Amino acid sequence: MTCLWDFFEEFDELVYVSDPETYEIVYMNRKLRESLGYQNRATYVGKKCYKVLHGCDEPCSFCTNSVLEKGRVTSWVHSNPVLGKRFLIKDSLVDCGSKSCRLELAIDIDSEVVCNVPYYYARSESILNECLQRIVSTTDPEASLHMMLEYIGQTFRCDRVYIFESQNGYVDNTYEWCADDVSQQKEILQKLPMESVDWWYERFEKNELVTIYSLEDIRDQYPTTYAILKPQDISRLVAGPIFIENSVVGCLGVDNPDEDMMMLVGPLIKVIGYFIVALLRRRDLLRHLNTLSFHDPLTGAYNRNAMFEHSDELQKLRSVGIVYCDITGLKQTNDALGHSAGDQLIQYCFEMIHTTLDTPWVYRIGGDEFVAVFRDCDEEKFRRQVKSLHQRVRDDKHHIAIGEVWSNQPPYDLEALIIEADKMMYEDKREYYTANYRVQALDRHISPCGEFKNMAETGSVFYQFLGTTYHDMEQLFKSMTQQNSTGYFFFGDMQKDLYYISDNMRDEFGFESNVVPGLIQAWAQRISQEKARNLYWKEMRAILSEKRGVHDLRYQVRNVHGKNMWIRSYGIVKWNEEQSAPLFFSGRITHQDDEFVVDSVTNFPREAALFSRLEEMKGEGKKAQVIAFSFNNISEINSTRGRVFSDHLVRTITENLTDRLADRMSFYRLEGMRCAVLVEFPYEGQREKLVQQIREIVGEWYRLMGSIVAQPCSFAAMEYPLANLMPADFMEQLVSLLRIAKHDPSGETVEYSEENISKVRYMSNMALALSHDVLHGMKNFRVVVQPVVSTQTGKIVGGEMLLRWRFRDRDVSPDVFVTMLEKDNMINIVGRWVFEQAVCTCMRLVSYSPDFYLTFNVSLQQMTDETFPDYMEEVLSKYKVDGSRLAAEMTESCIDEQPEKLIHFVETCSRLGIRIALDDFGSGYSSIRMLLQYPTSIVKLDRSLLGEMTESVDKMNFICSIVYACHRFGKKVCMEGVETAEQDALIRESGCDMIQGYYHYYPLEIAALYSLLADEKKDGSACKDA
Repeated sequence: MTCLWDFFEEFDELVYVSDPETYEIVYMNRKLRESLGYQNRATYVGKKCYKVLHGCDEPCSFCTNSVLEKGRVTSWVHSNPVLGKRFLIKDSLVDCGSKSCRLELAIDIDSEVVCNVPYYYARSESILNECLQRIVSTTDPEASLHMMLEYIGQTFRCDRVYIFESQNGYVDNTYEWCADDVSQQKEILQKLPMESVDWWYERFEKNELVTIYSLEDIRDQYPTTYAILKPQDISRLVAGPIFIENSVVGCLGVDNPDEDMMMLVGPLIKVIGYFIVALLRRRDLLRHLNTLSFHDPLTGAYNRNAMFEHSDELQKLRSVGIVYCDITGLKQTNDALGHSAGDQLIQYCFEMIHTTLDTPWVYRIGGDEFVAVFRDCDEEKFRRQVKSLHQRVRDDKHHIAIGEVWSNQPPYDLEALIIEADKMMYEDKREYYTANYRVQALDRHISPCGEFKNMAETGSVFYQFLGTTYHDMEQLFKSMTQQNSTGYFFFGDMQKDLYYISDNMRDEFGFESNVVPGLIQAWAQRISQEKARNLYWKEMRAILSEKRGVHDLRYQVRNVHGKNMWIRSYGIVKWNEEQSAPLFFSGRITHQDDEFVVDSVTNFPREAALFSRLEEMKGEGKKAQVIAFSFNNISEINSTRGRVFSDHLVRTITENLTDRLADRMSFYRLEGMRCAVLVEFPYEGQREKLVQQIREIVGEWYRLMGSIVAQPCSFAAMEYPLANLMPADFMEQLVSLLRIAKHDPSGETVEYSEENISKVRYMSNMALALSHDVLHGMKNFRVVVQPVVSTQTGKIVGGEMLLRWRFRDRDVSPDVFVTMLEKDNMINIVGRWVFEQAVCTCMRLVSYSPDFYLTFNVSLQQMTDETFPDYMEEVLSKYKVDGSRLAAEMTESCIDEQPEKLIHFVETCSRLGIRIALDDFGSGYSSIRMLLQYPTSIVKLDRSLLGEMTESVDKMNFICSIVYACHRFGKKVCMEGVETAEQDALIRESGCDMIQGYYHYYPLEIAALYSLLADEKKDGSACKDA
């Protein structure tokens, strides 16, 4: 019975349990013990209840033991002589193991809480009695809570009764009951910022109620609360606190109770709040026990026990969908990097599954296996969900094999469905391994390529020679590598994934044997740099996908002594006759002479040559300036104009750099789109001049080839030698500084300093925190809105929703963290969250401004996400918002770069009523063609045009003509970036419809926007009254 006693322990009412036959006390709760002065259980157990509670020497004459029944509560009022107060007594019989015991609860009716209402005794006693009955009628606290809320709602004729709980600066609607004709609100009342109801909590802390007799009374004083409550059709409400250990943890509230019962409901809510605390405590205890029994402790997913516990529930469903997921490469991760890294991989993959699939029923059924169950999900939606997961996996650096099955034919055999999905998963895994250099050992139908064919059929002189002479292949192989420290040889069966390597390769790179299973994977682990490793895998995948016969690649590997060395790996792949499967792979690996490793695109020596030169200079006691620079936005240029174009751009730039500057500096190619400059001559005072010359050449060719970017290149510089850093460590520091430079909008050269080294660590920690926050419910993210005003009235007509993220209590520039999100393929997750925030905000803004519209930004990645349109439709339906109050902002470059992707997205937006806004119009190569070709409703002129408007009358007239043309095509025009009164006046003269900029409003927190609109509405009402 310990759990039952724990249930009553924190009640503010007095509770005790006694043996009705012996009158001995079995239990007292904390409140009663403190009231009577008992320190612990041992001091009262076994004592007679009539002696302890009433000061009598024999059983009380008014004892109700003889009339008590299980499941029935007896109520009566008694003045207690020991405590000197009147109490409302509630008695019943409860099971205590093998026998029945008397349970008594006493409510102090002399306290202020229960004396505020004159007719309290006439009505409240039966209400409390019914609430208590629902508490003890079931052992399930969740069921008790729902029954209690239903009873309160029906008794006070409310629209809604609900419980909010607060945690980590947010409040969540965790339970609700709604009348039959009232829409549920719980789903859209999650993670409300505490600031939105902070005035409620200020009252709760004083144990006071929040009573609103008319919602309009709080419109001006508490605009955020008003904006949240108004869409719920609330006209009046009462809410009271829920305390745990003197701290407010939530509230119980009722919406639109019967007006005649408003005075009664308040005091009762306070008392019922004490009952709710006990139920919430018991719920948390059961959840903890449930977590231990039915949840995987590593990921938080359900475990296999839970899956079979839930299986009986499936028979009541109309359909069941199963998604079987298997993490690829977990064993290799455990073996190579340790089980800690393996655990991180499991957690990462679970988050990927959990955040992509719209189902709470995700089970971890094995070390690397998860099963997601969809309940009553139609087949089309189920297939879209699976497709979305496939796309997410394709975009991610980690792979998960996926299999699925859907059925609407009960009875459902869960094991059989899982087996069927498992088979589909293995098909997916086989395709992945085939495309990544391995074929699983499930099908080995291809004959080994080592079998000699008939000489007449092959016509090969080599096979003819072997067929007619004695030969020893092992001896031949050894002779090729004898006393050879610069060349290593390998060959193997690609179907069996089994290889033979030369003795010197075995010894140099730490292999245990000449026979190496999985050589391709094992060799990848010895590639020291992640980018080189990625390039290696890209090359290997290309061999299979493009049916290549030759492999040729240069990179660094780590030998058995931990030393990095440059090598060239050359190999030949033999395919079967149908070119459907790779059979045999053989080749050689050779050391590279660092001085002659030249990059094929830039024609610059690779970094190994730079390392060698730095070593020489250190030995000679010389100093040098090393400048690193990067070609920026190459990834975007690759995706929009192709790899051939970007290679041509880089090659042209480096040819010009060589022609014009090679007499003063030496150029080297680093990893990625980075290069280095070594300046050996006396360079004092010359660095900035040299940097400027490089900057001008790079910028010139970006412009000439039509690639307009704000900052074509970034720079970092260090003096060599530095402390005791080896060349590789020195360059690693320099590259880290270059990363800092890429995020610095000033474009200044970043130098080595303690401050900048701290920035390197800061950026690394920031990247980790960003990923963590996205995968944990968008923690530390928020949205703000920059208002847009009408040029005619100066009133706010709309706004642009902007994303903000805090790291270490400071806002990070969107230019920084959005780039990180795009790089790590997380922008789609964030974009969905922003869209939902926009819809939710629109729903609430209608309280103040029915015609207010919001724009939200859409990235190129979001437009290519085929599931995003369906998501938009679901969110609009969830919040019951008309799509016409939203506009999707897309940049001109985004539209022009991917027109085919735009069409489907625009068609979806049109169907949903969402308008299209063309952002940054005028920043690139805009033309009237775009206004004709694309169905935009709003054109937002880029702020760069503002400067031109002030330069001359002709330019002003030209921009006025653009506005005129937009109007002729039925477009509204908004000017961005207006910051001065002069600019504002010019924009009004130009005929623009709307203005956005700091001159009018900075981006506002959502609460501040509600307050601003409330003030506008108040001023408008005052003017009408006047």
